[in-house]
Amino acid sequence: MTDVVDTICASCGHPLTGSYCSHCGERARDPGKLTLRHFLTHTVVQELLSFDGKIWRTLALLLFRPGFLAFEYAAGRHRAYVNPVRVLLVAIIVYVLAQGGTGFTLGSGGFRLNVAPAPVSPERSIGGTFSQTDRFGILERMFVERLGSPENASNELRSRFNRMLNIFSTPLSFTAVFLVALTLYACFHRRRPLLVEHVVFAMHYYSFALLTLLLVVLASRLHVGRLSMTVMLAVLPVVIIWQVVYIARAIRRFYFAAPRSREAAWTVSAVAAPVVYLLNSLFITMLQFAGAAFAITRL
Repeated sequence: MTDVVDTICASCGHPLTGSYCSHCGERARDPGKLTLRHFLTHTVVQELLSFDGKIWRTLALLLFRPGFLAFEYAAGRHRAYVNPVRVLLVAIIVYVLAQGGTGFTLGSGGFRLNVAPAPVSPERSIGGTFSQTDRFGILERMFVERLGSPENASNELRSRFNRMLNIFSTPLSFTAVFLVALTLYACFHRRRPLLVEHVVFAMHYYSFALLTLLLVVLASRLHVGRLSMTVMLAVLPVVIIWQVVYIARAIRRFYFAAPRSREAAWTVSAVAAPVVYLLNSLFITMLQFAGAAFAITRL
């Protein structure tokens, strides 16, 4: 038995007559359940192991039904799924913890775009960091004017620069999701007039992109000698193609739910998908560049 500590609902203030509020459905507060042990052994385990739980349902729909969660959110059906902000935060945390400083880029030579934000290892050389962030040597010239050649930088300066880069650049890079949302709003505001709908769509796509890039991270961690890089380079194009196709299908489902012409809807979606993907990579690269420039000024 647990002691009853409340006679009114903590959410709406109505009198409690049982375990749940008859007015809003809030559960009555139970002191026996407000312990870490109960949280770990009941709440977390039940949610993770239940195949009907929000976590697994949301994850499955996120990965394999492009645009569905955003469509459900816009339709007002929220309770059956994990909130898109929480999904994005979890995806970011998992990605940052697993990524370990390996960047993924599009292009070759002097023109390359970052596919996703890339936290930098404190041990990485400053020149290596610049090659990942700046394709035109602008950051290197800023560094030389302020602190001298990156090649002659001390270990302490290198570690401090990379640490400050992670503090400023990496979190800033994740705000690309809102730039993508603004881009979608500019393109499709006649079909979806509310900006929040485009933000939710972008959050779900961004979460999907970070989670699928974990496959590339896993491939890079395989201990197969020289084959590790080969496996990673083989997996990365597959993931990129999957992401572009995902965007096309998501745009088709979310923005053209009832089109007059299916062919026209698919054509627009197929054209918009690589454009959105490249713009997202461009936004990430620009934000990482801005964060790195700011870090240099703070050294």
